Amino acid sequence: MKLTVFGEATVSLGGQLVPRIPANFLRIVVYLLLENPNHSVSRGKLSQVFWSDTDQAHASMNLRQSLARIRKFQEQYGLNLIQGDASYVYLNLSQVKAELLSIDLLDYLEYAQLGDIESVLSLANLYTGDVLAQNEPQNSDFDEWLDIQRVKLRDDLTATLLKMVNQPVGVSIDEKRQCARKLIEIDPYQEVGYRTLMQTASQLGLIAKVERTFRECAKKLRDDLDVDPEEETIELYQKLLPKLSPATTRALILPQPAPPLVTNGVEIQTPQSILATTQLEQNKRAGLPRVMVLYMPHNAADPMEQLAASLVDDITIGLCRLRTLSVVAPYTSRRVVTESPIDSFEGLNAQFGVNYAVDSKIVRRDGFCFLSVKLVDVATQEIVWAEKQKFDYVLPEQQYRQLSIRIILSVVSVIEKSELDRYNKLYQDPNAYYWYLVGKREFEKLDVAKLRQARQSFKNALTAAPDFVPALSGIARTMQREWLVLARKDKDILLEGEQIARHAAPADPDDERPLRELGTISMYLGKFDDSLEYFDQGESINPQHADLLADYADALNHYGYLDLSLEKIEQAIALNPLAPDYYYWVGAGTLHDLDRYEEAIAFIQRMQNPRAAARPMAACWAMLGEREKASEWRQRSLEDNPDFRVGDWIKNMSLRIPEQRQKYEASLREAGFQ
Repeated sequence: MKLTVFGEATVSLGGQLVPRIPANFLRIVVYLLLENPNHSVSRGKLSQVFWSDTDQAHASMNLRQSLARIRKFQEQYGLNLIQGDASYVYLNLSQVKAELLSIDLLDYLEYAQLGDIESVLSLANLYTGDVLAQNEPQNSDFDEWLDIQRVKLRDDLTATLLKMVNQPVGVSIDEKRQCARKLIEIDPYQEVGYRTLMQTASQLGLIAKVERTFRECAKKLRDDLDVDPEEETIELYQKLLPKLSPATTRALILPQPAPPLVTNGVEIQTPQSILATTQLEQNKRAGLPRVMVLYMPHNAADPMEQLAASLVDDITIGLCRLRTLSVVAPYTSRRVVTESPIDSFEGLNAQFGVNYAVDSKIVRRDGFCFLSVKLVDVATQEIVWAEKQKFDYVLPEQQYRQLSIRIILSVVSVIEKSELDRYNKLYQDPNAYYWYLVGKREFEKLDVAKLRQARQSFKNALTAAPDFVPALSGIARTMQREWLVLARKDKDILLEGEQIARHAAPADPDDERPLRELGTISMYLGKFDDSLEYFDQGESINPQHADLLADYADALNHYGYLDLSLEKIEQAIALNPLAPDYYYWVGAGTLHDLDRYEEAIAFIQRMQNPRAAARPMAACWAMLGEREKASEWRQRSLEDNPDFRVGDWIKNMSLRIPEQRQKYEASLREAGFQ
């Protein structure tokens, strides 16, 4: 069993989350670990810390009830961690010593005593956020104590990481990079982290990464704090790129215009400087629909209402990260609700330019609590989508996260369909968003003709809005997909796609899509380390982007990390249950390489168009000894791609581990491919 208290606090058994953890179980574990080296505290002190808002008699009663629930929970799962007698409550770590139980905070405290670089990297991996980050304040002394401990842990780790990045010997370049990335993750305004990444990139000859890191640092400081980087950061940048004048360096603090790209004889306008216009004006020019997420509380003091309000804020932030919607910030939405209660949605368009309102509220019925969410078309007042979800205060945090993701995906899907229908019915002048939707619709199909149609639609989007990054990313994507489907020998189209993605990436450092394309194309070009680094950056920007995770899974497969690849594709499918065919293609490839052929076939059979994966399907049937079925699928593959030759394809397959390539070649030849 594993207890995780950093970030989202969880208890897991065999990789599965344990539901309905007693409310104070992890709180007491954390308190006993951090408060006393002996991991023991008197019952009187513990009760007063956790129930400081009541008298000692009631606090003692609450502690007895809480410990009784914990005891029952531990008996159910074979735990003996939290123990007590008449005077004390303490931790029994015998199961930890026997390696039957692990606690990330206990591991963290042990590594913190060592001080060597390996231990520091272990600390960085364990620290995934504040301890008990999702803790709901109980208006007790424990809340204040926890805040102090969080700050101490964060500051101590920051100081340790700074020591490592500044250590002249004994720490490798890669180790310094890992420490610097963690520094920025903990404190995104920590310029020492950015300077370290610039220095190490220069040492490795990655000049483009030096510039990208400086841009990232400058943009973060400018957007959030309205300040420029420190002189030390600017001077280091000039030193690493000595050909740049101080004026040029200053200009690079904000994105600059990029020259046009020419692909297949057609000029593609790449993103222009954002200095000339606000983000809102850019969104209007692209034609992005504007959304306001509203939460209508009945009683703001109700804990369930407060929890729902936090969830709605999470949903709003999640929508903001998608880049293909214009979303009104949560602060404005709250003021709209509190200062002028809404009876209808009229006026939202005139005042805020809103096209869709997400109306959410808590509904109680038959003793149960539900979160009601409706998507309203402001122009017609029509409810275009509605959902009601059971909302239980004691559900695990993981389920709240899944609920947030499901609502985000549903809202985006319905808006995209509604907007496409609106244009098609009303014959409006197409804008960038319309062409982006058309391209996106065709792009999901693993069909060369459809991919080329999608590419043209994305080019049309750039004609309407030259700085629309999602369309640039879409063009790069169609190019690498076409190369994959046709099993082409030459890599010209991949290099062309890489060039387009490189132009798109600096235009919006907060958009993970160009990084996703660069990661995928780098993988096919055999630049495996670069590929995983791009995906690492992309996932850090948007860890809920299912398409990015699916591509990350493919990159992990090509690197040879098969188990990690399978975990990542399963995570992508969990986030996007009605997944496109490509997800199952990737999953099937990994399962084939793991010799799990029947499961690979099952994945392919879940595709809407299994014929697109006829080649791996034939290979899997052949390895199961089903020659007739293998022959049938080989024939289908050759009908679609008659020029396919195993030798040519294998020669161009970018797999890091030769044995993996040899295994796939053997499967194809077993299926009868020449």
